[in-house]
Amino acid sequence: MTREPCPLCDSAAATTVGPVYAGSTRFLWRRQTFEETLYRCAEGHIYSVRIEGESVRTEPHESVQDWLERTTGIAPPERPREL
Repeated sequence: MTREPCPLCDSAAATTVGPVYAGSTRFLWRRQTFEETLYRCAEGHIYSVRIEGESVRTEPHESVQDWLERTTGIAPPERPREL
């Protein structure tokens, strides 16, 4: 994984946020694998770095929750109530 600078403030990534998200996209019969990692820069911005083949794309996000909803399409399940 490369450490791309923050797309909002151009500072270096300070830490990763969570594990690497890997998957694949399809275009007709071709399959393209990708890896996506969330980073938090020194200023506190959260952004994702997606490597798909030879291309590297960065995208800013409001929060980890925002990234999760964009990636999976749903909010994470709520924790069950304690009895």
